[in-house]
Amino acid sequence: MRLVAVSIVKNEADIIEPFVRHTLAWVDHHLVFDHDSTDGTREILAALQREGLPITLYTDDDLGNLQQARSNFLTRRAAQSFAADWILPLDADEILTGPSRAALGKILTGLAPDRPASLPLLNYFPTTEDDASIGNPVLRLRHCESTPPRTKKIMVPRSLALDGNVSAGKGSHALQRGTDVLPDQSLPDGYHLAHLALRSPQHQVLRVVLAELQKLSRGQAHAGLDVHYRLGFQLLAENPDLFFATVCPPVASLRLQPIAYQGAALRYHASVQDQPSQGLGLTGWNRVARALLPYLEKLATSHGRLLDAAASTAAATPAPAATIHVINLADILPPAKTSGPAFSGFVAQEGWGQPEGPVPAAFLPLFHWGYAPATRLLIKSDTPRQARLVADALTYSEGQTVVIELNGSPVLRYAFTRTNQKEQLTAPLQLRTGDNHLVFHYSQALVTDHDARKLAAIFLSLRILDAESS
Repeated sequence: MRLVAVSIVKNEADIIEPFVRHTLAWVDHHLVFDHDSTDGTREILAALQREGLPITLYTDDDLGNLQQARSNFLTRRAAQSFAADWILPLDADEILTGPSRAALGKILTGLAPDRPASLPLLNYFPTTEDDASIGNPVLRLRHCESTPPRTKKIMVPRSLALDGNVSAGKGSHALQRGTDVLPDQSLPDGYHLAHLALRSPQHQVLRVVLAELQKLSRGQAHAGLDVHYRLGFQLLAENPDLFFATVCPPVASLRLQPIAYQGAALRYHASVQDQPSQGLGLTGWNRVARALLPYLEKLATSHGRLLDAAASTAAATPAPAATIHVINLADILPPAKTSGPAFSGFVAQEGWGQPEGPVPAAFLPLFHWGYAPATRLLIKSDTPRQARLVADALTYSEGQTVVIELNGSPVLRYAFTRTNQKEQLTAPLQLRTGDNHLVFHYSQALVTDHDARKLAAIFLSLRILDAESS
């Protein structure tokens, strides 16, 4: 039984060496495509190859987001040129875990050769109890989610890897023949991928900033892709304290389950104190700077060339003189931060979820779901008074519109401009004495295989404030 792993990596210097060494304890060869890394990832890969490890390195000059096309290419290459019986598509933050390589080989031998195998993805998180002196994140991160995994990854048998009509979808979570998803065969309990996507605050900053800037720079060609980084980018730009507070969830919400690292000792990996080992790769904030600045330089250079091209084709007319004007302070002063509880001034009656979070994988602090078709809240008032609704909300549903009514009269209609983008809903409220009924009507809802609730909107805050205090 010959196993080959295939990986597409970019800026993974803090984990690439332990990932490759561990993976090679499970497979016979590793094909790795490096997508223009600037943080030392490629240099570490080259050092591992020069050391004699069975890895083959690939790259191309296309800057596009072609990860799955590249992964499918490597999967086919593994079968055609490296005699793979089974191919394991792995990201650099996915650590294969199970009883043994020999036992895995026996299991795969007994599976149907015309269906993919699958194994669950178990998310790990950094915590305040981690030993920061341990440079290897596979050993440093010891706490995983306590709920059963919801995501799986597939392993590809040779026959399907050679079938030109079969390909893996984004993330290699399923195999498809045309538009038909092929049924998979689950590996026995005990085999899973330890998912180390969230490894440190610095790594979070790097992945969020690069992903969102790349998305924005590609215009409509990238619309709808990688939307899950938007909220993290907003929090980092607007409220860094809240962003970093979501990186490490409470230990009490996790399960202690250390990963059995099977690779050799690290030789090229940097320590977490920003001291590079043998001059290869960096971690911490040094790595953020090394990875981010070359991309920002390319982005700025590209923008400058576009301006030069536009100027050369524009009519040679003198630009109007700039008009000096007074700065309006209201345009630059940030809105006053609201103190007190994030959810206050109302009693939930219907369509309002229990508090959840934080959820580091989604950059979510404490939140409540609003359920379709409507969320109904009760506001009590001793006297008639002017109040104000202020809510920070986002949606995962494309084209979501919310209509807010107070005592049967509409006070706000709001169309969310983008999925996973935090937006502020504000509306004046004329409260009457006694009970006031505030209703959020939603146009869309999201129901998934693992959550039957009609999920409409996520509320990060919702306050009913006195008009003079808002």
